Amino acid sequence: MIPHAPLLAVILPIISGVALYVFGKRVEKYAGWLATIAASLSVLMIFSMVTDLIERGPIHFAYAWIRTPSIKLTLGFWVDMISFPIGLIVAVVSALSCFYSIKYMKGEGGQAGYYANLLLFMAGMIGVILSANLLQFYLFWELMLVPSYFLITFWGTSKKRLAIGFKYFIFTHFGSLCMLLGILSIYVFTGTFDLAELPLAAIAIPQSSILPVFALLLIGFCVKMALFPVHTWLPDAHAEAPAPISAMLSGVMIKCGAYAIARILLSGFGQTVVQTSDVLTALGVITMIYGGLMALAQTDIKRLLAYSSISQMGYIFFGLATWLPDATLGVTGGLFHVINHAVCKALLFMCAGAIIHQTGTRNIKKLGGLAGKMPITCIAAFIGALSLAGTPPLNGFWSEWMIFSGGISSGKILITIVAVISTVITAGYYLWFIWRVFFGATPKKLENTKETSWMLRIPIIVLAATAFVLGIWPDLVLRFIA
Repeated sequence: MIPHAPLLAVILPIISGVALYVFGKRVEKYAGWLATIAASLSVLMIFSMVTDLIERGPIHFAYAWIRTPSIKLTLGFWVDMISFPIGLIVAVVSALSCFYSIKYMKGEGGQAGYYANLLLFMAGMIGVILSANLLQFYLFWELMLVPSYFLITFWGTSKKRLAIGFKYFIFTHFGSLCMLLGILSIYVFTGTFDLAELPLAAIAIPQSSILPVFALLLIGFCVKMALFPVHTWLPDAHAEAPAPISAMLSGVMIKCGAYAIARILLSGFGQTVVQTSDVLTALGVITMIYGGLMALAQTDIKRLLAYSSISQMGYIFFGLATWLPDATLGVTGGLFHVINHAVCKALLFMCAGAIIHQTGTRNIKKLGGLAGKMPITCIAAFIGALSLAGTPPLNGFWSEWMIFSGGISSGKILITIVAVISTVITAGYYLWFIWRVFFGATPKKLENTKETSWMLRIPIIVLAATAFVLGIWPDLVLRFIA
């Protein structure tokens, strides 16, 4: 392991992002390559911990931070079998988005600022995943919000980007405030912010206060996951952002909410999760169905994929909500789907970006017959779509199978049957999307369309290959989270 690897994984993007801000136009021409190098180094820092993690177990780093008579707090990083694979996929998708942006964002203004915000956004997400205490967790959670707001507002694709960015900021900041109230309540009752101490410390929370604290945290996490009914910010924000940022928003950012549920609620409020599981699983299924039906109604590629993300978050939430002390298969499936959805949704948004880049339109009704003109993009999109529709032998099949098996093993038979039936909707909108975009007649305006640049194809190929490999060999991830 590289010394201080968790700290460096977070600090390198921050330092690089700040440097891009400071030097601005002097590094404008090389900003994309510099950001890609910095993000790749962050990937290397996280990956370097794999051997130590397998051989020695969880890795914990603590640095002196706050020392007062009443508060003793360290800047801590905690890498275990849950945070490692999720942190790694966040870093990988972010690095690929940097590389993809070099070609996709060419000619756009404010290149240094764009990549600076992208790196800070990446650092915020990795910091959330690797944080060892709740206060630090919250600070990185807020760091996710600010640069992502700027990326939507300044580099959005329509005239409504200011209004959409404002809506995104208000929704996510409201969720953050709810989460902060929950975190401060935990500290008041337990006297600690330490995540490792939370399972035992949470016993000190009075019975009359457990549900309100749980609800505050849950609201904050659900807003980030865009679960129904606090989802309305997501279709606008993800469709408005440039394709590489949509890949990060939909691919990895919303997974931070799922990670927080697994890390904080299941460990510290497990009994409350069990007591409210009927409501929580129902909420997951409602989100699955609502997001799927809304995706069916879309004619904009990016809005279809955005509503698909809402539906897929329902899958993950359903799996986490089936948790029982002696039945954790659904949780394992939910966490595995965090990885699988990150890979496939980043892949699909990058495919959408390639289509938009080459055709100049995102209206599905104006597309068609692109399979012969953009074969690599077609195959990659087909892999991503079939995977999220739960088709073997792709990676999404295994996580969805585990989620639904977990529902059955937890005794949620009826609601699980409804969830399984709702997967027909997922298959419906993805097959409709693939057929309308890549097959059928080609509009005259698109007859000369060609495959996109290799700069855009390389990240697409990497993600498509990952989806296939994880489908054939799921133990590459399951050895950590199972």
